[in-house]
Amino acid sequence: MWRLRICPTPNPSPSRGFGFPTSAHRRAIALSIALLYLISFFVVCPVHADSPIQILSNEQSYQFSESLDFVLEVESDAPIVEVILFYGRVDIPLVRRIYPQFVAGTQVHVEYQERLESGQFAPGTLMHTWWHISAQDGTSLTTEPVTFEYTDTNQDWQLLSGARVDLHWYGRDEERAKELLATSEEAIARLEEEVGVAVEHRVRVYVYNSERDMSAALALRSEGYDDRVMTLGVAANESALLLLGPRRDVEMVIAHELSHIVVGMAADNPYTDLPRWLDEGLAMYAEGELPLSNQSALEDSIRADNLLSIRSMTSYSGQASQVDLFYGEAYSIIDYMLSEYGREAMRELLMVFAEGTRQEEALQRVYGFGLAELDARWRASLGLAERRQEEKIAATPVVEQEPRSGESPICTYSVGAVTLPLLAGALRMRERAKKE
Repeated sequence: MWRLRICPTPNPSPSRGFGFPTSAHRRAIALSIALLYLISFFVVCPVHADSPIQILSNEQSYQFSESLDFVLEVESDAPIVEVILFYGRVDIPLVRRIYPQFVAGTQVHVEYQERLESGQFAPGTLMHTWWHISAQDGTSLTTEPVTFEYTDTNQDWQLLSGARVDLHWYGRDEERAKELLATSEEAIARLEEEVGVAVEHRVRVYVYNSERDMSAALALRSEGYDDRVMTLGVAANESALLLLGPRRDVEMVIAHELSHIVVGMAADNPYTDLPRWLDEGLAMYAEGELPLSNQSALEDSIRADNLLSIRSMTSYSGQASQVDLFYGEAYSIIDYMLSEYGREAMRELLMVFAEGTRQEEALQRVYGFGLAELDARWRASLGLAERRQEEKIAATPVVEQEPRSGESPICTYSVGAVTLPLLAGALRMRERAKKE
């Protein structure tokens, strides 16, 4: 995720890290200016004369970044004793199962509202939902899935489509929208060639004209953290990019965030995420030249010999003061690996990660050495000696990421924003060298 530091405030909540939404998000503060449109989808399931359970109405609606709402009316010859609601994203096999409260009887009215957090689902997300109804006499009925699109209804979106990108925009500057579409297509083509992975599904880009407009689509962190940084772009999930359009460096933002999407496709697996140094390093490399703020932080740290260890960069530290250095180092590490061992080795590494392999084993399989040796070789390329043992201990507070927990297809699953290796959610803060 691209972010721009704009004023000094306290550090972000350590529970949030640098960009992964969790189930502990604070509720979004009610938007005072944007109108909340309630979009309703009304579906009446077919009524069969020989079916003992009849669906009278089945409605789905939402308020963007506020709630999902479901209403069911059903009748049966025997009293209805159980109603289960299932819903989730169409592109994910796991769904959420809900047991809403209702008064049992031969005709029942069921309502359920799922409160959403800001940024919980990306604009353009396809949702599906269905019900399972059981009567006292043992009869039951499962409705056909109903699909609807969850999108940001606060804007009057227009659509431009390219070979692999659907760009959603609003306002009057169609020429600028066409430029951003061309930039997105070029970035994907370049990343496909460099990373060696084909983009098999379309990518959605939503271009916002102001920070205020985009705020409802973004996940919140701590109040102080969100006061301190401005989001320029974020891969909201594996196929959606949110972009703050009126920025002169927007092309770099596109390259960075689309890298998360393309790299995520290359390394996608159900077990573990890419280490942050690799994911963000490739994204920084995709931008081209390292920004001045990151370059300065890197050079200062090299002179002082206080670089972060690669192992400690497996996850974000949560310290805003280290962000420029983190991204500068991530770029430097990837630049070293590509220069020294080539692009084919990097492609092979991503393929090994796609098997769900942890980073230590993945590096050993592809390069013949692990994290500690990579750290030593990278430091040597910068003219620095290998870390002393006590420095290794102090510099490696982050343990290897645990594999993702297995979840049954119809069980519980977090309906928070999906955090993928590309991320859809990886934080990127930048301090511009010159004031605009």
